[in-house]
Amino acid sequence: MCGRYVLYSEKDEKAIKAIVDEVNKKYQTSIKKGDIYPTDLAPVYTMQPNDPGIELKLMQWGYQRDFGKKTLLINARSETVLEKASFRDDFLNRRCLIPAIGFYEWNQKKEKFRFVGLDDLIYLGGFYHSSAGGPETFLIMTKKPVELVAEIHDRMPVLIPKNHANDFLYSTETALKLMSEDRVALKREALVGIKQCSFIDELKQGDSSTQK
Repeated sequence: MCGRYVLYSEKDEKAIKAIVDEVNKKYQTSIKKGDIYPTDLAPVYTMQPNDPGIELKLMQWGYQRDFGKKTLLINARSETVLEKASFRDDFLNRRCLIPAIGFYEWNQKKEKFRFVGLDDLIYLGGFYHSSAGGPETFLIMTKKPVELVAEIHDRMPVLIPKNHANDFLYSTETALKLMSEDRVALKREALVGIKQCSFIDELKQGDSSTQK
C-alpha cells in the first residue's frame, strides 16, 4: 500500500516548490509541507476541460465510504480497478497524477524506508471523485513492486513517467499500459532511528484507544 508520501524533503526541490507555490496562489492557502498523510490536502494534476493539457488542483487524499461503519479508502489496486464498481467510473473519466518527491514503505519489523526518483519529482498515478458539498478527493493506485521495493513491502504506488503525463490522463488504453510497466527508476533510503508506524498501525492504535 501507499499510506504516506513526501511532498517536501530536507532538500531544495525546485520543481515541487513551484507546484506548491502555484496551488497556494490559486487557492489562496498554504498547504502542508513535508509528509502527506491520508485526509491531507495536496496538489494533484488532472485533465483540463477544454484543452489537452494538465490542470493543477487541490484535493483531499482518501475516499470516505460507509460499509456499515465509516471507512477511509486511500489506495486502489491497479490490477482490479476496472472490476470495482466504486472505482471504475472515476478511473475511466477522472484519472490524476499526484506530484511527490518520494513515498514510504515499512518492512515487517516496522522499519521505515523512503523511495525517491532519480529526478527531483515523481508522479503517483491515481484517480479522483467529486461530490456535492465537499472537496474533491483522490486515491493512489498500487501495483506489484519492483525488486528494490519488494525487499521491503509487497505493494508500491503506480508511478507514471513525467514525459507520459498527458498520455496517462487522456488515454485509458495508454494508462493501463503504463500502469503495468516499470519505467521510473528509484533509489531507496533507510531511515535509521526510532521505528515508526504505518498509517494502518496508526488506525489500529486509534481504534484501541477508542475501545478503552
